[in-house]
Amino acid sequence: MRLSIISAAAGWLAMFGLLASCEDGSPGKEWVIDHLTIPQHPFLAPNGRNNMHNDAYMTDTYEIDGPSGVNPEVDLISYGDDINTCVTLAFDSQDRIFTTSAAMLEYKILVLDPESLEVLASYPLPTRDFMDPLFPYGDTSGAAYFVMDNQDRVLLTDTENAIQVIEYDQGAGELTQVERYDLSDEVVVMTPPAKDHVQMTIPDWKGEYLWFTTRYGMVGTVNLENQNVRTIELPGEEIQNSFAVAEDGVYIISDHAMYRLSSNATGRPVVDWRTDYDRGTRIKPSNFNQGSGTTPQLFGELVAISDNAEPRMNILFLKRSDGSEVGRIPVFEQDLSTTENGLPGLVREGPKGLEYSVIVDNNYGIERDKIMETGRCWTDHVGGLVRIDLIPDGSGGYTLEQVWQSPEKSSQVLPKLSLSNGFLYVYTYEQLPDEEYTWYLTAVDFKTGETAFKVPTGEGLDYTNFGPPMILGPDGAAYLGTMGGLLRVRDGS
Repeated sequence: MRLSIISAAAGWLAMFGLLASCEDGSPGKEWVIDHLTIPQHPFLAPNGRNNMHNDAYMTDTYEIDGPSGVNPEVDLISYGDDINTCVTLAFDSQDRIFTTSAAMLEYKILVLDPESLEVLASYPLPTRDFMDPLFPYGDTSGAAYFVMDNQDRVLLTDTENAIQVIEYDQGAGELTQVERYDLSDEVVVMTPPAKDHVQMTIPDWKGEYLWFTTRYGMVGTVNLENQNVRTIELPGEEIQNSFAVAEDGVYIISDHAMYRLSSNATGRPVVDWRTDYDRGTRIKPSNFNQGSGTTPQLFGELVAISDNAEPRMNILFLKRSDGSEVGRIPVFEQDLSTTENGLPGLVREGPKGLEYSVIVDNNYGIERDKIMETGRCWTDHVGGLVRIDLIPDGSGGYTLEQVWQSPEKSSQVLPKLSLSNGFLYVYTYEQLPDEEYTWYLTAVDFKTGETAFKVPTGEGLDYTNFGPPMILGPDGAAYLGTMGGLLRVRDGS
């Protein structure tokens, strides 16, 4: 089976691709933040709808407005009898919400009504293994990541190390599996109880292969015509983050290096280039491993990542063509800097060439395994956000600048940037006298770093978020998973 562009997707491309104006279908819109349009992956749902990082370039930016903070409405919907959260969210062509709903040992895919948030269909996924040393706070496999393709189908990897393709049958009101690719023979052999896991899958730009990664360094492809699997191993390296896919290749970051890969005539992954970075000397508090916590951010001619350097983490900008470094800048305070998040960012035309901006969220001190303890994860959290700009100097080089620093403390939610209204959305907290927390949807002005508004969402464990991403929906609402289910914040009428 080869992925195909169906007629609905052709319409989406006209609305959302390089020929498009904007995600909300309003040609000539005046953007608050100047930017170049993000290329549309031809075999994924429209940008802003297809995965937790919004698009195949993993930019974490939107061309639609999020909440304005005016007359806010806050809803929290639970999908379990006990602690439960919604991880990745994606939206189909009818604006229905697809999400991974996670309890301790149970994962399932839900389809939700976009207005009521009621469950339209549920699909069980293989259970988690509580004997796994990574469980439950050190692993992102088992459908934490998934993508929505251009046929409204979910592509995910499960805990049985298989890729599943799942679609919603509206007439029957059911989610059904339409394809399954068993990759259990392709993971790295580990000494029990350690186990390797398939992390994530995304189609390539031509629709010929599904690419996948595993936690302990296997990179592979599945041929969609004949289902042949080809792999290479990155020995001794871990892959914990999402990867990016573009016209020129697949961008994967391990705990040692940044890679661009392509496939040869047989489909086997080939390393186009490999760039080592400073991985430091330790696993910093909030990180999954001793390496970068970022998903590669593609824009223009560059890719941006963080390293794990001591005494300060650096933000690195590398050429997509050959992986060579064009700039780096240290961020946050000495011995108190790390991130386990993407880098929301954009590229724009400047007087001397392409200019780049990224936002960095400081997660240092967050300890996920203390989520149920007094003080929870954030007792030692440092917090803060910075904006970094990389500007061409007119002579072939670049200058780097920290434009602003915000004191806001994000829960470790994946921040999202609206290019339409200029707000960076994060989920922040304040500790109460009883050591519980009150939570806020917080908007930070991209241009100034000033806090524009804070919407209180609730207090206590049900409203607690410690990693599931922020998502802006096509309705302009902000969504994120909390320990009590799915939170929605939107403007009131």
